[in-house]
Amino acid sequence: MPEPIDGHGPSRSVDEMNPVEVWKAAKHGFDVWPDVLRWAQEGTPHHRIDETDLQRMKWYGLFWRKHDRDRYMIRIRIPGCEMTAEQTRAIAFIAYEAGHEIVDLTTRGNVQVQGLPIQKIPGVITALERVGLTAKQTGLDNIRNVTSHPLSGVDPEELVDTRALSRAITNLFIDSRELSDLPRKFNIGMNGRADSSPSDWTQDISWLAARGADGAIGFRLLIGGTQGQNPHLAWHVPVLVPPGQVVEATYRILQTFRERGSRGDKRTQVRFRYLIERMGPDGVLMDVERRLGYALARFPEPPPPPRDHESFVGWFPQKQAGLWSVGVAVPMGRLTWQQMEGLAVLSRRHGDGTLRTALDQNLLLPNVSARARTALGGDLAALKLAFEADSLTRNIVVCTGKQFCSLAITETKGYGFQLVEALRRRRVETFGIRIAMSGCPNACAQHHTADIGLKGAKVRRGLRIIDGFDVYLGGGVADELSLGTLWKKGVPFSQLPELLERVIRDFHMQRRADETFTAFWRRRLHGLPPEVVAPEEPPAWRCRECAYLHAGEEPPAFCPRCAALRARFFRDDGGDQAAAGPAPAEHEGAASDGPPAVAESGVVV
Repeated sequence: MPEPIDGHGPSRSVDEMNPVEVWKAAKHGFDVWPDVLRWAQEGTPHHRIDETDLQRMKWYGLFWRKHDRDRYMIRIRIPGCEMTAEQTRAIAFIAYEAGHEIVDLTTRGNVQVQGLPIQKIPGVITALERVGLTAKQTGLDNIRNVTSHPLSGVDPEELVDTRALSRAITNLFIDSRELSDLPRKFNIGMNGRADSSPSDWTQDISWLAARGADGAIGFRLLIGGTQGQNPHLAWHVPVLVPPGQVVEATYRILQTFRERGSRGDKRTQVRFRYLIERMGPDGVLMDVERRLGYALARFPEPPPPPRDHESFVGWFPQKQAGLWSVGVAVPMGRLTWQQMEGLAVLSRRHGDGTLRTALDQNLLLPNVSARARTALGGDLAALKLAFEADSLTRNIVVCTGKQFCSLAITETKGYGFQLVEALRRRRVETFGIRIAMSGCPNACAQHHTADIGLKGAKVRRGLRIIDGFDVYLGGGVADELSLGTLWKKGVPFSQLPELLERVIRDFHMQRRADETFTAFWRRRLHGLPPEVVAPEEPPAWRCRECAYLHAGEEPPAFCPRCAALRARFFRDDGGDQAAAGPAPAEHEGAASDGPPAVAESGVVV
């Protein structure tokens, strides 16, 4: 690790610090571990633990969950988005033995296990360390998981394999008191391909591979990207950094943020991007070069804009002849412990004993022979998994949601499953359209750069408060990457399926030739203010044959449950007709004595 040149930065008085910085200065997050061991031994409930110590536990990747009966989540770091079969089986065992028997994959390539009682925490940490894993510094004001492209080392189009660099950068800050004392969280991503992805532009640091004028491979630099409450796409710094200088340059950038970033402003205004706004990208570069002691090679050509959202479900040819990486669909990023353990076994049986976490919450098995396709497909089916998925399953990403997350406003994973099922019944396809659902403004599902972004909100309906979502359109990839535009505010979840069906239908019916979904809605919404949606229930239509209930302005063309035609639906206002339930099926040609049929316009016929 490079030697620090400016110590620990200028000292600050308590009056100059925001409240979080005050308790961080009083006791470093690392120093809570002896207390954790004591609380685990005594079975201490959370209400007897000081709130600041609950926050310090995040330096060990431990998150108290207020919606989960005094239990904790552990966020496990997967550097370079690669883990071994042994590590995967260890995580599965932790979920089975200590948690809720489920494993969640995140949009940063981490793995999360929910439901740990405090008594189990020391054993869980020991089990992770035994296989070379750690949960350290995965929360609060720390550097989060350093990501690599999920196909690093096997991608035919990559310029350089970044996994070793991701691990080297991780080793730079793990257990470092200096680099675990930042003003705010910090995200770092690596991409060894010549193109970029949308997520590259929302990292605090992105290193993007490029070939210089002399043919040598180096890394372009993007800084200051964020999602969250105040999203911002990263600035391009016009340098090309050789692989051998990336770790030291990363360290000097972190020093600049640590020592010059604000610790007195509001927590929403102390991310790295605000320091860049104050100093300017050129000023940050000058400060970093001063710390390095040398100038970085200039390379003014910016990275190309992303071409599309990458999906990691299916078979991907490798640069190694005859081998493939197989992307397994993980709906909503959630697995059972049996599925997690089974994937570890299959990675050894059909691959090289490693697995990759993908930022779209799926998993890949690299180095699989094409001859194994049938056998692997059958083995995955036995786990209730597949390397194939419809457009809805492969194109929706959700965060943890209110089920477990203490910050979430609404649930997400349950709503994600319901939304997919509702759209599937409406025969909606989302080919090339990414939907991202975040339960709060922190945007862990990265809804600002999705084609359709959904952000959790509370909506008042009469005397009740119900779950709803703000809807963003036009984010993601068109001619250039851009953040989504807020289109409708406070849409009750019950109205989302019909709304999204209309959004996608309008695109297909009214788009210009070769116009993408994002470009279409970016054009349509230009200059328009967001609309507040009246929280009214959409009309309900009940199938007379099977009692299926459809919410929407008009009934479907046919019932997705029993295939009855549109004419067999009637408007269900909760009156006597609805209470009577479905009538017995009529024989062909029999006279109808049922409720009146409804035309497409909604007029009784």
